[in-house]
Amino acid sequence: MTEWNKAALLLVGHGSSRVTSSREATCRLAESLRRQALFAEVRECFWKEAPYLSLDLVAAPQVYVVPNFAGEGVFTRKLIPDKLELSGRLTTLPGRRIVYTEPVGSHPGMPALLRCRAESLCAANAIAAEDTALVIIGHGSRRPGGASGTPEAVAANLRAGSRFAEVVTTYIEQEPRVADWPALVRSRHVIAAPLLISEGMHASEDLPPLFGLSEPQGGPVEMAGRRVWLMGGIGRDPEVVDIILDQIRRAEADIAREARLRA
Repeated sequence: MTEWNKAALLLVGHGSSRVTSSREATCRLAESLRRQALFAEVRECFWKEAPYLSLDLVAAPQVYVVPNFAGEGVFTRKLIPDKLELSGRLTTLPGRRIVYTEPVGSHPGMPALLRCRAESLCAANAIAAEDTALVIIGHGSRRPGGASGTPEAVAANLRAGSRFAEVVTTYIEQEPRVADWPALVRSRHVIAAPLLISEGMHASEDLPPLFGLSEPQGGPVEMAGRRVWLMGGIGRDPEVVDIILDQIRRAEADIAREARLRA
């Protein structure tokens, strides 16, 4: 494995041409990584705003590209690799070695992070998880077939490994829609958990009114006969820094495993 202190980390966010807060989570995580001084360079970049996604943002011959996205989708599978001319997990260019990791939100530790946040909220408000529904909110996609892999995997893990009365998935851009959450759960207490990295338009404008709130996180409020809380996006959590680093380790392990199989 190439030494990190000789490598660059390129953290790729979605960004927005309209909502300035969309970049904040990625910038905050990049700054935390810079303070750790593990890499020669750490740069944040975005798909929809400056600095735009480019390998020219860093000079190191070894570059780790980490999509700061909530899960697999068209951006992580096609758009980002095509833009950077990547050929897979490992791309070798003249004088450069580029490692492309899985997106932050697909890390296997994400269900535990959400569970810990939700259970802490229950404890702080003296409610039992057994009396509480957890509503996972994914972005989804308008494309045929949608994009539900990561949210459904997270929900399945939480159903198997938590004490919540119900765990359901909803989506911003596909069925079942977030706005339909009152018909999807029966519990008196409801915690809405956005599986979103960004604090952009969806987190700050679209979701709060659907849960009787005006801010990206808060509660409790009474809505649809339930007592409701809305958690902030996962990009707020400092633990995501460790997830980013582990995605790099996992990518290098995949590359080494593939090399052994070819040998």
